[in-house]
Amino acid sequence: MISKDVDATEIATQWITSFNKAATDGDLNAFVKHFLPNGWLRDVLCYAWDFRSIDGHANLTSFLSEPLGSGTRFSTVGMHDIELDSASTLGGPSTFPVPGTEIVGIQAVFRFTLREPAARGRGYLRLMPSQEGYKAFAVYTAMHELVGHEEPTERPRGIPLDATKMTTWEEDREKEVEAIESDPTVLIIGGGQCGLMAAARFRRMGIRALIIEKTPRIGDVWRNRYGTLTLHLPAHYSSFLYQSYPKNFPQYIGRTRLANFMESYAIQQELTIWTSSTLLPNPAPVFDETTKRWTVVVNRAGNHVTLNPKHVLLAMGIGAPYTPDIPGQDKFKGDVYHSDFHPGAAKYKGKKAVVIGAGNASADVCQDLVSKGAASTMLVQRTATLVHSLTANEARLTPLYPEDRNLDDADLLQDSMPPRLLIQLAERNLEEHKKHDAELHKGLKEKGLKVTWEYKGIKAGILGFLYEKLAGSTMLDTGIGDLIINGHVKVKQGVEPSHFEENVIVFNDGSRVEADLVVLATGYLPAGAGVETLMGPDIAAKVGPVWGLDKGGELRRAWRPTGQQGLWVFPGGFQQARYYSRHLGLQILAEELGIKGTTEAVPGESPGRGCTYEGL
Repeated sequence: MISKDVDATEIATQWITSFNKAATDGDLNAFVKHFLPNGWLRDVLCYAWDFRSIDGHANLTSFLSEPLGSGTRFSTVGMHDIELDSASTLGGPSTFPVPGTEIVGIQAVFRFTLREPAARGRGYLRLMPSQEGYKAFAVYTAMHELVGHEEPTERPRGIPLDATKMTTWEEDREKEVEAIESDPTVLIIGGGQCGLMAAARFRRMGIRALIIEKTPRIGDVWRNRYGTLTLHLPAHYSSFLYQSYPKNFPQYIGRTRLANFMESYAIQQELTIWTSSTLLPNPAPVFDETTKRWTVVVNRAGNHVTLNPKHVLLAMGIGAPYTPDIPGQDKFKGDVYHSDFHPGAAKYKGKKAVVIGAGNASADVCQDLVSKGAASTMLVQRTATLVHSLTANEARLTPLYPEDRNLDDADLLQDSMPPRLLIQLAERNLEEHKKHDAELHKGLKEKGLKVTWEYKGIKAGILGFLYEKLAGSTMLDTGIGDLIINGHVKVKQGVEPSHFEENVIVFNDGSRVEADLVVLATGYLPAGAGVETLMGPDIAAKVGPVWGLDKGGELRRAWRPTGQQGLWVFPGGFQQARYYSRHLGLQILAEELGIKGTTEAVPGESPGRGCTYEGL
């Protein structure tokens, strides 16, 4: 049994001092020995212009020994000045219990400097006791800024020191917009939360970015969806980069309020945006290997404009709605539409409704139908769903994102663990996690809903679905649980729609259900589907699948090199848009500065053998 009475600051200081000496001395063997034999390093842009999760002494040594420049990755990058970060709102070094054991770990945030490229970074360490003292169970290192090209953090003065050079804001803004529109460095496709936060980050970093958004107004991507839609994640966690929501906003923000905030965000962050504009797939975008620029044609409100950006960023969110082709729809007398286009349930008072799908959108629509007096509401569940309660979700996120914690610090902590390792830990502790929602699941199962914690053999609860399916096939219980358990929403499980008749939808088991309305809450196309639609099949073949973990445990193509120079994919939610906009901006900035050189990553599978938690 390991005593819990330990001095976290002393242990972390001793470890970081020794770790820094090994790095500064260029002693790779000593550096690697600071890790447990099956410890992990998650590195973002420090030792390669890519994201890497690497586990075990042999893999760490192999990766850091690879030739780079005139030396190795380890010697050329030259990490040094590694020290604990006393200014972080995460606080100083602290202890943490290892679930299911008597072991006490030590965790702390730290800073460091790189020699090549000249950069600064932030990291997070987690130490475990061993027979040789405390060793690293997991270390996170992420580039934070390039020296000489730091993102400004101070408020600009606003009045020039030289009174002979006085200009108005309008004059300065007009010049900025003209420069961006005539020669954008980055063309961002999509003006949702991902595109907006990427553009805001790039502007602060001095990168010219132009957004094109297909809808007439910023925020329409949320404004045009069903009226009862709200964020399912807390406001602080879902904050926008540089600009949090007002304190009088609710914890869970509704569709229209969010859309209006996004519109104001675009104005206040002074983003350059063309609305009612789309990238034309014909002629397909072409990348010139000589000039390193794209030729793309944009339909700007009916006018075709040719642009030559150096980078194209696809910030199209989770993909387009998926609508299955169900025979006989033309004969059906009722309404059929995808859940994204649900107009509100008021018009269906006294009507019979069928909702196909058992995810978050299905739950929202069912709740709307019941509250507006539908005669009957049936939820059709085709495959098992991961259901978790609002309180369980809050219990997971609140410790990470308290309102008084700096978001940059909170995001660092949130993403400091290798994803594959997080899944392994979640699998180990799954039975404990199940207890929180045990009564909810029991009631749902009794009413015929099939509940699962597993996705394709990954028994990790919500994390498996998040990393492998972008949270598809999950349902956050904001009220749907009670409606099912109390009989307000009936469940039909394990069937697929076969065809429509005049007043009936028929399923593949032969059953028939009368309906006035059928809502297709059938999800979305894969995150990478838009690559082929917009960029053509040849480029899509280079890029391959987007999202899902590679064998080393990093998300494929998301915020990383894609296999096509100058093309980036930016999927994900609010937290990911806020945090990874920095790392994507650094990659683009490094290319513009010409400092990537031979370290430019070739996309592929991150190295790693998938170490387990056993024996720690």
